[in-house]
Formats: sequence, structure tokens, C-alpha cells
Amino acid sequence: MAPKTDQETLDFAVALFDVVRLTRRTRHTDAIEPAGVAVLATVERLRPARPSDVACELHLDLSTISRHLSKLEEDGYLQRTEDPDDRRARRVEPTPHGREVLFDVLANRAATLNEALTHWSENDRQTLTKLLSNLARDLEAAQ
Repeated sequence: MAPKTDQETLDFAVALFDVVRLTRRTRHTDAIEPAGVAVLATVERLRPARPSDVACELHLDLSTISRHLSKLEEDGYLQRTEDPDDRRARRVEPTPHGREVLFDVLANRAATLNEALTHWSENDRQTLTKLLSNLARDLEAAQ
């Protein structure tokens, strides 16, 4: 059911923003900065991906994505391979080390969430997961 008022929608957007922001606050230091995590996670999901696909997925300019990809490649978190459909183009995918680091970051965030939700009932946790999954699906469809 859609929020009834513009204020409800704004309140929801602020709450969602706060959840994402606070989830990043883990007790562990992530090896990759947040923008790099978003890029690497997108590359992992699309792999192997063209840089233009990553830019499109994140709604960022290709030059911005190229800088992130270069930094991630320089740090050993991703590798470029030849595009089998177009030998002039390149694709990117995480290295085994990049996947390990990405999953460590996600595990840190999951631990943060788990700690915050310890007093929630299993039913409430499942409901939240279902609602957020539905929201993600509907946001994807609205694009």
C-alpha cells in the first residue's frame, strides 16, 4: 500500500537512508570505501560486465565508473578480460581476492544488522526481509 501523504513518503525515504548509512557503521574496518563496495558488488552481480553496464546499473557517468574500476583493478579487487562479443571491448569481474573482500564487507554489515535485530521476533525479521525484497523488486520494475 502506498504511503498516504507526501510527508509519509519523505519520512520513509529518510528512514531508509538512515538504515543504509547506519548499516555501514561496523566494528570492523572495511578494506574498500563505500563507493568502491557499490561498484564491486554491482560487478559481482553482473559478472562479467561491461563498464557501461555497471555505469547504467548505478546511474553514474561512465567516466566516474571508469575511475572506480581502475582503482579496484589497481588494488587487485577486479580484473579486465576480453569481451567475447567484441574484441575491442573489455569486461570486468572480481578477482578471487576481490570477492573475498566484498563478502567480508557484506558479512560485517550483516553482523551489524544481526546485532541491531537481536530483540526482534523471527516473524518481524522475516516480514522486514519480505517487504524490503518487494520494495527492491518494485523499484527495479519502476526504472
